[in-house]
Amino acid sequence: MKRNSAGKRICQISFAIIIFAVGVSYAGPQYDTSPPFKLDHLKTVKEKGPSGKTISLYDPKSPYAVFINYELGMHCVGFDISYCCVIPPYNSIQAQAIRTGERGKLPRLLSPDDGLSLHYFVRDNSYSEGNKMRYWNVAKDVYGGGKMDDPGDNMANYVWTHLFIYKDLEGTIPENWSESQRLHVGKQIQVPIDSGPTGKNLAGGDLAYAGSKGGNKVFTDSLIPEVKNIPLTLTSSYLWDALGLPLTAFNDSRRKGTIRSISEKDFQPYQYSVVQLRDKNGKPVMAKGKPIEFFGTNPVDIPNCYICHSGRGKAVKMAREQGLTLFDKEYAYWKKNYSDVSEFTARQAQASINILEFHDKHHGTAFLKDYNPNASNNRLGVVGSVNCADCHGDNISGNLQSPRPGATGYKAVKAKTLTEAVHSVHAAIIPLPDKAGRTQSCQACHPTHWQEEKMNIPASNPFQIVDEEGNPRFSNSDVRIAGGGCYLRRDAHTNPSAKPPFFLNEIGKWYFSEVSRKDENGKPVSGIRGLYCTNCHNQLAHELYNCDDLRDATSQQGKSLRNKPLAAVIQEVANGDGKRFKQYFADPVVGAEGEPLRAYYEKHTGATLVKATKDSGGKLKLFPWNAQEGSAVPYDGASAGKDWWLAAGEPHCADCHLAPFVESRGGNYFPVDQPNKYALYRYSKAHGPIACQSCHESIHGLYPVRYEGPGKTADVTSHQQALQFSPDGKYAGPVTCAACHRVNGKGVPVQLEGTKYSRDYWASVTLLHFMREGDEKLPIDRLVEKYPYGKSQAVVQEGWK
Repeated sequence: MKRNSAGKRICQISFAIIIFAVGVSYAGPQYDTSPPFKLDHLKTVKEKGPSGKTISLYDPKSPYAVFINYELGMHCVGFDISYCCVIPPYNSIQAQAIRTGERGKLPRLLSPDDGLSLHYFVRDNSYSEGNKMRYWNVAKDVYGGGKMDDPGDNMANYVWTHLFIYKDLEGTIPENWSESQRLHVGKQIQVPIDSGPTGKNLAGGDLAYAGSKGGNKVFTDSLIPEVKNIPLTLTSSYLWDALGLPLTAFNDSRRKGTIRSISEKDFQPYQYSVVQLRDKNGKPVMAKGKPIEFFGTNPVDIPNCYICHSGRGKAVKMAREQGLTLFDKEYAYWKKNYSDVSEFTARQAQASINILEFHDKHHGTAFLKDYNPNASNNRLGVVGSVNCADCHGDNISGNLQSPRPGATGYKAVKAKTLTEAVHSVHAAIIPLPDKAGRTQSCQACHPTHWQEEKMNIPASNPFQIVDEEGNPRFSNSDVRIAGGGCYLRRDAHTNPSAKPPFFLNEIGKWYFSEVSRKDENGKPVSGIRGLYCTNCHNQLAHELYNCDDLRDATSQQGKSLRNKPLAAVIQEVANGDGKRFKQYFADPVVGAEGEPLRAYYEKHTGATLVKATKDSGGKLKLFPWNAQEGSAVPYDGASAGKDWWLAAGEPHCADCHLAPFVESRGGNYFPVDQPNKYALYRYSKAHGPIACQSCHESIHGLYPVRYEGPGKTADVTSHQQALQFSPDGKYAGPVTCAACHRVNGKGVPVQLEGTKYSRDYWASVTLLHFMREGDEKLPIDRLVEKYPYGKSQAVVQEGWK
């Protein structure tokens, strides 16, 4: 590891070498250039080719295609907010609509300028408040008046009051603004029942459109007193969306009885979001006698806190040893007074009080000072429900300050970032290593419900990671063969049926050979075990981000470690120590030197956000993070959430995949991302302005999701969603060119006929990933001159696996 006199790591400067140039001759491809699917579900068109022979071409299934996704891997949220709120209910429906290339026309991305709208709803899930959720009926002092009986005094308003606008959701700031002009979400702009913070209702409505600059722009303030009006662009460019819907995992038709009767069998975590194309009069656009509509996955589920924090769980045993008793009174109250209460719901309530009781004992809070074990409502008394973000900064909800302004019911104090507070304590107390040393805690704590009802009972699901008391089941095995839930046994990275090409860089190839294709004993396996949570969310991802200073995202020109040989990466991040590279940075394990799983959260310092200095008059001046002047200000200095959930704190496709299979260059959504760095995947585009998520789906549920038949598949919805665009009714993603283009027998768009790309499906896929915004407007000859076939072919060859 190279260090200067101050002991800081110096990133090696690496410049991408342009190996291939126009006019250079290339060897033929050393791979199968055919697509991994047939075209028999498409409409066959017979035309005469250049030689005069009749050839078969294939049109898309529909004159329109609507791609639907969501912004998070899975929203992890409770349904009863009357005790506490870790993260608010918040599921967005996002979409892009395309007029497909029937009859060989060029497909076109649609906007409101085309006289069309997109209408949304969630199938069999039209409401939340009532017997699915307690949120609007949970009293909380929003206005700071000391009481909880003013109109709007509820948790659904309270959790958002740090966000504000001045005029609109376009980011308008008056020329001579003042804080008195702010319209705060939850106060001046109250959140309607069953709606998100921008007013979109769960029952359905029209999606809002974000143009070239993005949309749903709100503001918040930073930790730096002089730096106010921090813009947060919540919707990426060229997307339609319904922002932050208070979705639950419970379908209307299945949810009978009171909220007390909810049980494990009620959960349907992979909800169906439906988007219908409508004309300027609001009437459905028809094709073949049917409305044009598509569905997508909207995942929402509850974390598994109750397993350890109630019943006979690990945390309950610890609590009793420490003399804590209120959580048992909570359970007893529900079981004694309500005949319809399920064991599951009673344990949820017990777990909530157990967590708050632990917090009061170990952190000096007084959340339960007015707790009444016999109250039928508002059981926490004058305190009200506890909003974790009041003390713990959290970028995901846009709260950059700690304590959060306007907190009521208790004394809010500056505390650890929410992500660090939750993860570090669990990493320390319940590391739960499997046989390889990987922690089982990630998927044990995060949601694990399936669509299949019988798989939602821990005792009867062989893949459930822990038993009903929180004891790990895979300590002598491999946690990667467990699962069900928001990542394991779902995402493409855990799918043993995934086939090359994988388009891997040298780091990705290391993961493929040393992690994905080895078992818990470190022995090679014939198939694919896949990657675990900590293979992406780790210190290596942070090191790679910190070393980037990119002039171009798709060629990686500039400064980067991502295009370096593996030995150079290991030298830079681990001083050449291969064992430390593996166990601390890339595949962190419990008990490794430095305890990497704990250090990742406990010792994290955010990336440099900006450079700052003051002029002669003492006025603060800010410069880009890579400027030559000014002192470095980390994200920690501006946000109590540090850089977690933002581009600097999250993994990237570019960590393991070759350019151009990488995110967009950042800077358009600062401070969510940064110039000369990679943006977040959900803000990225390729093939011009097409969202990466449109073709690949959203993180943690990337195509192809694992499919093992209707009764043994965790996420059936995403699999079915992919089949809407399948050219043969079997291939389940990523979305192919044939979804939008007329294609030839190789699955290549007819626009590329006459070029070398036309006979090579994989090279054409590489081409569309090279294409960034503006490239879609180039004539074909200019396009293939800018991105020559030989260059794309070489990428496929190098990155096959």
